[in-house]
Amino acid sequence: MSNRRFEMYEYRHALVRMRLGESDRQITKTGLMGRRKLAHVRLTAEAQGWLNPAASLPTDAALSSFFAGRATNQPPTSSIIPFQDDVRDWVGNPPEKRLF
Repeated sequence: MSNRRFEMYEYRHALVRMRLGESDRQITKTGLMGRRKLAHVRLTAEAQGWLNPAASLPTDAALSSFFAGRATNQPPTSSIIPFQDDVRDWVGNPPEKRLF
């Protein structure tokens, strides 16, 4: 399940199952998340005290501050950026068709 985006309800569902005492392997068998992602969620949840059954579940805002948008905060990168001026010139004045 690499490079998959998770919704907040999936994180919440994983937390509920963890609070019920299920292991990462049991949760993985349901197809919710992979074991690596669950390990990351469990470490974060333990550090924040979210696995305590007496405490209420965190809000979506709290969950999103820890899990959401890791890639969206990074500036966009592209291999064409160093050549963007050349591309703009080419689009404005396309070269003649060449036969190779």
